Amino acid sequence: MKPLPIAALLAVFAAPALAGDHAYGPFPADYVEECASCHVAYPPQLLTAPGWQRVMAQLDKHYGVDASLDAKRHAAIADFLRRAASRGDKLAPTEMTARMTKTAWFAREHGPTPPAKTSFADCAACHTAADKGDYGERGIRLPTGWRRVKERRD
Repeated sequence: MKPLPIAALLAVFAAPALAGDHAYGPFPADYVEECASCHVAYPPQLLTAPGWQRVMAQLDKHYGVDASLDAKRHAAIADFLRRAASRGDKLAPTEMTARMTKTAWFAREHGPTPPAKTSFADCAACHTAADKGDYGERGIRLPTGWRRVKERRD
């Protein structure tokens, strides 16, 4: 094979990654069944392993709800989250909470204030394919009149 066709082929396969498609999944059935019954099954890559450990340790008071699991499911989901978690500090919570909305990456990506009449926790309000693990820009539908305002960094 000649070098040019190989380079062209690599460029074709690299383009989606460079475009920031943000596609995740598929996720284990237990994870989807337990977590997506109340909210989007968040991609595990959006928190670090310690962040997920904190979430899983507090399921009895999971944002005002008792989301406790039996030991077998808890272990399976915790193991999945640990193995698939982000390894980057940019996704570590900026305070002692396991909220994805408190990560440096989230703040930079979404700005400081959620759209009116919605919450940053409601991914599907803007990311139309969030339930499929797809957070790509092609699937974003922003609420009317909302513009992301990034914080100034001097």
